[in-house]
Amino acid sequence: MTDPTFSAKDVPSQLMQQTLLDRNLVKVVDRPITRLMPDLNIVLLGGRSILDRGGEVVTSLVEELRAAMGSLQLLVLTGPGVRARHAMRIGLDLGLPTGVLSNLASIEGEQNGAMVAALMATDGVSMVGHGTAAHQLATHLAACPLVVSNAYPPFGLHELPPAVGKLPVHGADAGALLLGDSYGAARVVLVKDVDGICTGDPAQDSSATLLPRVSAAELRDLATSPVEPVLADLLDRARQIRELQIVNGLVPGNLTKALAGDHVGTILHA
Repeated sequence: MTDPTFSAKDVPSQLMQQTLLDRNLVKVVDRPITRLMPDLNIVLLGGRSILDRGGEVVTSLVEELRAAMGSLQLLVLTGPGVRARHAMRIGLDLGLPTGVLSNLASIEGEQNGAMVAALMATDGVSMVGHGTAAHQLATHLAACPLVVSNAYPPFGLHELPPAVGKLPVHGADAGALLLGDSYGAARVVLVKDVDGICTGDPAQDSSATLLPRVSAAELRDLATSPVEPVLADLLDRARQIRELQIVNGLVPGNLTKALAGDHVGTILHA
């Protein structure tokens, strides 16, 4: 006998009695993605490559960001840097799993964000955590055109171990791309201490030359790169961010040019 109360519990939907693993059925209700924040510019300040270098480098970039606040909407993300590497090294020695190592690195990324926000406090800039960046970013940007947050993605204990070893594969680079794609940002700029992606490691190979454009497929074949290898997979699957730019933050003006849409480093694309 049919339960007379069943219909009251039912929710009419084309996905109601289908498995969401069947992509052909899901396509029936799929629609173009809405860009939530199409004017947003996401800037990642590398932890080890930029923030660990201290005052001279960081304050110069802060001045460029301060100047950009007059015309742009900015989400500045900070990587964890050398302190995270030290914490993860101890974690590895203690036999801690990948998810815990991810949490340790994320804590350091947040500390770096607090320092950058403090440098810009007189401009009304605030540091927000993962939850606020995900749910209240628009409100904070309405109060101030620049917000600082943690670049390290909040996977934490949900981070799966990599194929080899235990170090998390999703770091600050991945976090910047994932946020950019979710929000449908105008651009994503990764600020490092190198000119971009080169044919080799410039620190060890004097003949290494800059690659102006690199595809996700080409990134997989490179022996060395200043960005996380997982970006290749993420770019292939991203829907709204199809490219990002890696620039040298040690060169004054590079960040400003990149935010203006100029090509000054390496463009990594799908």
